[in-house]
Amino acid sequence: MNDLLLDGLLALPAGFAVLTAVLAGRERRDPVAVRVAALGGLLTLAWSVWLVLAAPGLRAVDHPWLAALDVHWRLGLDGISAPLVLLTTLITAGCLVSLLRAPASTTPGRGALAALLLLVETGVLGSFVALDMVLFFVFFEVALIPLWFVIDRWGDRHDPRGRRRAATRFLVFTVLGSALMLVGFMLVREVAGTFDIVTVAARGVTGQAGSSQSGLLAAAAVLVALGLAVKTPLWPLHIWLPDAHAKAPTVGSVLLAAVLLKLGSYGLIRFWMPLVDPGWQLLAPCLAALGVVGIVYAALACLVQDDLKRLIAYSSVGHMGFVALGVATFTVGGVQAAVFVSVAHGLITGLLFFLAGGIKDRYDTTLLDRLQVLYGRLPRLAGLFAFAAMASLGLPGLAGFWGEMLAIRAAVFPDGALPRGTYLVLAVIAALGVVLTAAYFLALMRRILQGAPPAVQPVNPDTDSVELVSEEVEPGTATVEPRPLPDVRRSEWLVWTPLAALTVLLGVMPGLLLTPVAEAARAYFGGL
Repeated sequence: MNDLLLDGLLALPAGFAVLTAVLAGRERRDPVAVRVAALGGLLTLAWSVWLVLAAPGLRAVDHPWLAALDVHWRLGLDGISAPLVLLTTLITAGCLVSLLRAPASTTPGRGALAALLLLVETGVLGSFVALDMVLFFVFFEVALIPLWFVIDRWGDRHDPRGRRRAATRFLVFTVLGSALMLVGFMLVREVAGTFDIVTVAARGVTGQAGSSQSGLLAAAAVLVALGLAVKTPLWPLHIWLPDAHAKAPTVGSVLLAAVLLKLGSYGLIRFWMPLVDPGWQLLAPCLAALGVVGIVYAALACLVQDDLKRLIAYSSVGHMGFVALGVATFTVGGVQAAVFVSVAHGLITGLLFFLAGGIKDRYDTTLLDRLQVLYGRLPRLAGLFAFAAMASLGLPGLAGFWGEMLAIRAAVFPDGALPRGTYLVLAVIAALGVVLTAAYFLALMRRILQGAPPAVQPVNPDTDSVELVSEEVEPGTATVEPRPLPDVRRSEWLVWTPLAALTVLLGVMPGLLLTPVAEAARAYFGGL
């Protein structure tokens, strides 16, 4: 039964991806292809809920796959991976449902786009349930490559060269990172004699490695860390992220921020922590320091951004910095913080990018100078944006608060083998980053949400253009009201409401996530 549930979780989106691609090959059937893809996304969401409730345990599927290379089809699920599986299926289903109402004029070839999203979902889900290091790498690549096509073909229609450059930079960085990760896995195999990460974690391979093997294991840990740092992303390996988000279509930005970045954060927990001995006194503090630098750097970068999507993208670098800080403490609390930040970031930033896409659909831009007075013109959308922004800055009572707080607390009380003084300094700097995060989100809200709507728009009788002027009106000037814009549509409520509701639920009941994560961390790592 467990085999069926786990294999079915991967087979279902993959099968619907193929079916959607076949239907999308015929232009007349493109709307049908999108509906089929949306059905596949919803069925995969339901399947994942069934799988998590069935609670198969960490090791459920283990069959030889590439016997000559000692690569096995090892799949499993526990309290660390289950929340990310549910997050992936929820976000993907929302993206596919949102495509149902996307106009063909702005989103041509929606069927092909939906098929690629399902393929990305297959790769991400496979990565979250893979327990063989090579199998994780394979699914990792399956998730990355289709997103290049998503950004390149359906990205910013006003800048085809820019979207190609952003897509190519994304692919080059992430593929090079995964190549480094694969080399690291090969070195682990040389030391541990297996690609099975559960066996590596249970043996405590760092303690059993001899002096010659210890150097190989340290090199492996560095390579795996670099590969995963690119995907997380951590400063300074984040430079592919802002352009990728700015040029990607809305569903691409949502999937990239809410789901694909979690491949890096999850990989640090599942595949990097078992390779590192906190007694090394160097590697873990370096990871923590890079994460904290990213928190502060991202907040300062956000303060000077002039594009909404780029600002949200930089905020992701800061949030993922808290993941690195939590992981690098080598404590149960640190693992709880890393998973909670990952899930909360997926919900909140996914909602922010959906809202940014809704704003762009109405204004045809995400430049902040042209986005003003949203409260006055789009009150419901503006209210949702304010809610998401407050959640992202870590307002208590919403999901964004707990992960950051737990990461800072874990840094104050790290593993006993780590330099506590260093981590205490990092905790203080990370707390400063929280203040800066609040500063840039509050400044953003004031900039685009508040203010008085323009009172008049003089009509030029010689042209059809309407130019915005000051509120002072010359006597006898003919005026018209600003063009009305549609507020939140019913289909948008359908997609956005679950993300907002879960943000509140995890904010007031964090134990729903923290308890299973703690149990899984103690079972997986043993000594934590």
